[in-house]
Amino acid sequence: MTFSTAITLFLVSFIHFPGLVAEQSDRQQNQEQLPQPPDTGTPEGESIPGGTRNPDGVQSYWSEQVFNLENQWEGIYEKHFDNNFSSLSLTPENIADKLTELSEKTGKRSAVVWMTSTPEYLALYIITPGKQPMGIRVREGNREALFQIIKQFHQQIQSPQSSDYLKTAQDLYKLMILPVEYHLRKENIDTLILCVGPKLRSFPFAALHDGENFLIENYAITRIPGFNLTNWDYNKLDDAQMLAMGASEFANDTPLPGVAAELSNIIPQIWQGITLLNEEFTVSNLRKQRQTYPYSIVHLATHAQFNPGNPSNSYIQFSDTRLNLKQMKEINWNEPPVDLLVLSACNTALGDINAELGFVGLPIQSGVNSAVGSLWRASDIGTVGMMSEFYWQLKENSWKAEALRQAQIAMIQKRIRWQQGQLETPREDISVTSELMKLEGLDLSHPYYWSGFSLVGNPF
Repeated sequence: MTFSTAITLFLVSFIHFPGLVAEQSDRQQNQEQLPQPPDTGTPEGESIPGGTRNPDGVQSYWSEQVFNLENQWEGIYEKHFDNNFSSLSLTPENIADKLTELSEKTGKRSAVVWMTSTPEYLALYIITPGKQPMGIRVREGNREALFQIIKQFHQQIQSPQSSDYLKTAQDLYKLMILPVEYHLRKENIDTLILCVGPKLRSFPFAALHDGENFLIENYAITRIPGFNLTNWDYNKLDDAQMLAMGASEFANDTPLPGVAAELSNIIPQIWQGITLLNEEFTVSNLRKQRQTYPYSIVHLATHAQFNPGNPSNSYIQFSDTRLNLKQMKEINWNEPPVDLLVLSACNTALGDINAELGFVGLPIQSGVNSAVGSLWRASDIGTVGMMSEFYWQLKENSWKAEALRQAQIAMIQKRIRWQQGQLETPREDISVTSELMKLEGLDLSHPYYWSGFSLVGNPF
């Protein structure tokens, strides 16, 4: 798409959606009062925090909205985890400067998009490197309408034999991305840092579709609990050591027949490190290994469940016990620091307010820089192919969000596919020995198999 086409699309969006108006125009025409700050204990009440009704300047108005939203969501995560997290306390202007700094160091152009739905509209705020915040309201994205479409999309995308999801993916793209697409293209953005509100934190953004491509084909994506809650330090991981652990059999849960193939294909094929499988997969051994060597990457191939209610209801399953989210900080993941935690068989209660707080809040609760997890457990075969290509890409590209993007593109383009009893990948064919994994008719290009894998935290 050319730049001029992007401008045309952006202008058409204003015509096609009569409710889509810039904040300044909205105030001039209607002098509409912004919602007042809600009680953070009532997730359904989350909305744009109240601010100055008639600010002197549009930029200061949008800056105030971003600043208040950051503070509001910081409070929500702290209340959910009953924890006082460290905060960078950056202003929106500081965030723009930080994005410039990150761009100069990484060669990646990142934009932060804050997104939350109110009873009246979907609010979008965007900051790009060195630029002032901008904001847009999308009236078609009001809470009732948007949440209904999202619920429908969740149902459609988890039917891997159907393409019914595609129109809904395009409708949601028009609401969530098209309003800011002009700014993304104008600033040559290649990485989206999404800071989103309730019902959106567990949404598979990678599967949004612009009519030609999935969103992940155009941008690397991560989601964060808040810009000020995220650790923006980063290290190249191409020479990092990995601790890979997992289990294929569980006393009180379903088997994961692909775990042995998943881990053996990562170490030593792709990465240097050690593997602990089945009965060796214990919390005690995790602590012991981290005391022995400062592994920068920890890969856990096991059930991880993000459930409704208290964080103690959500857990990572080890062979001997469950480690719940409240206990995560006891592992001291930041002593020495873990740069990347991968949970390859997660399941999240989609759309549940507390479950998605647990998923997106995993890095701040554990102390790791970034985490990769799946919103739903889709396929053992697909997971083996996805993880293999992800780690190859991480070895070559180093940046986490871009590595995950390239692995997902490989599945979209059918360069990772199940063919005549073999898992074909761009690097090699992987033999599958477990009969439980030998399924016919798997189309791994369907977003059911790849769009649930999500990066949370620092994209670099």
